Amino acid sequence: MTRPLRVLVGVTSKSWGGNEKWAAVAGAGLAERGHDVKFFCSYDPVSRELERRGLKTRRVQLWGDLNPLGFTSLVRLFRAERPDVVLLTKQREYWLGGLAARLSGRPLVALRMGLRRRIRDDFKRRASFGRLSDLVIVNAEAVRETLLEARWLDPEKVRVVLNSVSLDPVPQADGRAALAELGLPRGVPVVCGAGRLTRQKGLDVLIRAFAIVRGEFPDARLLILGEGGQRGALEETARDARVEDAVTFAGHVPDVRAALSSVDVYALSSRNEGMANTLLEAMSVGAPIVATDVSGTGEAVEDCRDALVVPPEDPAALADGIARLLRDPELAGRLGSAALETSSERFGRGRMLDELLAVFEEGLERIGRSRRE
Repeated sequence: MTRPLRVLVGVTSKSWGGNEKWAAVAGAGLAERGHDVKFFCSYDPVSRELERRGLKTRRVQLWGDLNPLGFTSLVRLFRAERPDVVLLTKQREYWLGGLAARLSGRPLVALRMGLRRRIRDDFKRRASFGRLSDLVIVNAEAVRETLLEARWLDPEKVRVVLNSVSLDPVPQADGRAALAELGLPRGVPVVCGAGRLTRQKGLDVLIRAFAIVRGEFPDARLLILGEGGQRGALEETARDARVEDAVTFAGHVPDVRAALSSVDVYALSSRNEGMANTLLEAMSVGAPIVATDVSGTGEAVEDCRDALVVPPEDPAALADGIARLLRDPELAGRLGSAALETSSERFGRGRMLDELLAVFEEGLERIGRSRRE
């Protein structure tokens, strides 16, 4: 990229999760490379976390598709900031954000999707993924393949940019301290699940699997990192499984990698994913991993090489994988080391930023050619 870009990133989520983390990492990396990056947000939890990370935010009242006030505030923001690139990361932003961008100038409009999802064939989606956007950025080939089941979507617009993760080493003392701060006693087996507390993440399956594991490892504890609307239902699942005394709901944890570095097993229990950020975080600290075989999992890890891969929606299979790693420290160590090596080779932040800027540059050149024509 030969010149600094003005980039506006939409993160209008109610709570912090993998998508928001990806946007923050990408935005911070672009800013470090000299680009002017600002975020627009609609809810305090997300804007506060972005600001805690030193990122610039703007507030817009974008609460739904039928939201004249939010749409007007977007148009005003885009006209004031005059961005070169508008990066929209949530479905609620695609329609109004794309329309506002078209009415306020001609920035490059990129939609980002981090979850495998078919596009409904209706006017709004055809407009959002068609005339109102220039790029669709996805984080796994499986996500791209599912999107392109919509035959009307131009395949040239859909680009894969794999997620990234920090590769900074985590001191062992920091990991132990992180678990202690969360109330986990030292010396007991700790299984961890992480992510937004939604049905998609399958944490109810993990709790039921953990109840099976406790039959063999009665001192084991389950740590769940993240926030979301299903917390009450998950707490009820833990009570029903009679493991509520062994499950810690830690909420939002600023340094997830520190906590993951000292757990005995990280379990990805998702029903659906693109490429899970928490999976990459676990890999980056060499945590032993059991992961469900959904979408981007197979693009990040290989069964019995750097993780154990099990079917989704199967508490018994997930429990078997967890127990196998708790039973066999040598296997756990080997898989963790291999995951760390894979992470270093494939998921560095520099690689992701290079690819992101390359697709931006290509899109801007295409827009420039269309204007000249």
